[in-house]
Amino acid sequence: MVKGWEVEYQDGTVLREWEGAKWLEIPKTGIKRLSLYWNGKSWHLTGKKNYFQKKHASVVPGVPNSFRLESRMIGFYDDNGNKVIFEVNEFTGEMRMKVE
Repeated sequence: MVKGWEVEYQDGTVLREWEGAKWLEIPKTGIKRLSLYWNGKSWHLTGKKNYFQKKHASVVPGVPNSFRLESRMIGFYDDNGNKVIFEVNEFTGEMRMKVE
């Protein structure tokens, strides 16, 4: 199943994390939609500005192969500078929304 973000631009171009797109390398202007996919579930943001994505992971120092991804997030900064985050738990698929 697919896991990761997808960006659709105003011109119809679509870039996908699972196809090798790197967030730091893609244009952040002209985004029409930012989506997050997780094992058959999907969440979509449209009509926003200043989109972002990030992940939360952990590792046990000194323990080989202990790296694990814990959550994936998409979001945006609203007009008041608040960070609106949609976060999916990598283990349960539970989505939660928070504002920082």
